[in-house]
Amino acid sequence: MFITISRYLFLLFLIKSYLHLFPQHNETFLERGSQPNKIRNNQPLNSRMLNGSELNDCDQWTDWSPCSKTCDIGIKIRTKYSSNPIHSLFCSKFTETSVCFERECPESAERQRRDEKEKRQNKKKKMLTKYVTIFCVFSTNKYDFSKGNKINMSNNP
Repeated sequence: MFITISRYLFLLFLIKSYLHLFPQHNETFLERGSQPNKIRNNQPLNSRMLNGSELNDCDQWTDWSPCSKTCDIGIKIRTKYSSNPIHSLFCSKFTETSVCFERECPESAERQRRDEKEKRQNKKKKMLTKYVTIFCVFSTNKYDFSKGNKINMSNNP
C-alpha cells in the first residue's frame, strides 16, 4: 500500500511539474489564472513576446561569433543591436544561437576507431564463450556422482 501511495504522489508531482511549465497556471496546483508578474519577469518569454515598436528599434544583427570549439560540435552566437544608441542596451538582450561544426577532432576519430575495435573484440569473446559453453554441455560424459560411475549413454549394454 505504501508503494501505491508513493507512486500516486510521484505521479502528482510529475503532473504539477509539467503544468508549472505553462505560465497560465498559478503556484496553487491546478488553479488557473493569469500571471502577469511572472510573464513580465521571465526573460525567455520577453524575447518571444516583442511588440512592433520594440522590434523596429532593434533593426540590425551583429556578425556571427566564431564557433565555441575549434573542432567537433560547438555553438555560435549573434546579438541584435540598434543604430540608435539609446536602444542598444535593450536590444542586446536578444540573441540567436546556432550549431556549428568546424571539423572532426583527431582524438575523437582515434577514440571512435578504438571503440569500434573494442566492440568487435567483445563480440568475438561473447561468441567464443557461447560456443565453449555449448560444447562443454554436449560433449561431457555423464557421471553418477553418488556412486562415482560413468553412465553409459550408448545403446550397447
